[in-house]
Amino acid sequence: MRKTPRLLTVAAGAALAMAGGVALAESQYGYGTGTPNVTAQAHLNLSVTVPKLILLRVGAQAGGGDTLNWTAPITWATAPAITVNNNQAANWDGTAPTLGTVTNPAAVPVYAWTNSSGGGSLSYTAAAFAPTTGPLLANIGVASGAGLAHPGGATLVATGAAASTFATGTLVTGTWTFSLTGTALTWTPGTYTTTIIYTATSV
Repeated sequence: MRKTPRLLTVAAGAALAMAGGVALAESQYGYGTGTPNVTAQAHLNLSVTVPKLILLRVGAQAGGGDTLNWTAPITWATAPAITVNNNQAANWDGTAPTLGTVTNPAAVPVYAWTNSSGGGSLSYTAAAFAPTTGPLLANIGVASGAGLAHPGGATLVATGAAASTFATGTLVTGTWTFSLTGTALTWTPGTYTTTIIYTATSV
């Protein structure tokens, strides 16, 4: 009885492919002249890469960061409406000046999002005010509205504030209100600046 040739092999297909100068990831063939049917299979592997992403916005969209400004107004009990100029009538009764009402800037909006499986962590660092003859970081209070809390406690510190956390896959928002405290009458006249750097980290 004549045997029907049948062949199903990966090695032979790979050898033929290499002999023809064509490199194939996987190649098979089936061969036969009778029944049953012959087959050939090839596998196709699919790979999907989803990058890890974390987003953070504090304040407006503009680059360079928002600037929060305070003016610590000095006044006295019998002062008229004060305007910028020299040699104006003072109407002063000899009582020592006091600090007038300090207007705090508007609340700062904040947004964060990540797809990291462990969620996200938000921290900050802040440098001391410069020059050093004025307010300290501890003179800046921070109150958090509903949503994402400001890292740390109610006042700024240079480092070591406890981080805030947020969940994965959920856009979190919040508002932070900064306020100025302290004895501004003892600070040397001038302008004092510092920068807070917030860092959102995937967990």
